[in-house]
Amino acid sequence: MSDEAKKNDAVKDGATKDDAKKEEAKKEPFIPLSKQSKLNQKKFHDAKRGSWGNVNPVTRTPPNPKAYNRRKTGR
Repeated sequence: MSDEAKKNDAVKDGATKDDAKKEEAKKEPFIPLSKQSKLNQKKFHDAKRGSWGNVNPVTRTPPNPKAYNRRKTGR
């Protein structure tokens, strides 16, 4: 819904134009992430980060085929 439609709905609901202007004035100013506190930056990045689901994020490496393996030699 556009801003004009919201204003019109507010006026139709019995609210005045002054109330619609107050709603616009309540908006928080835009502050770049680099200017925000470290705590707010952390909250922002934590919200963006997703879960790994069933995947284990630990790096897995294939076994070295040249290395000695006790289990393999007994066969």
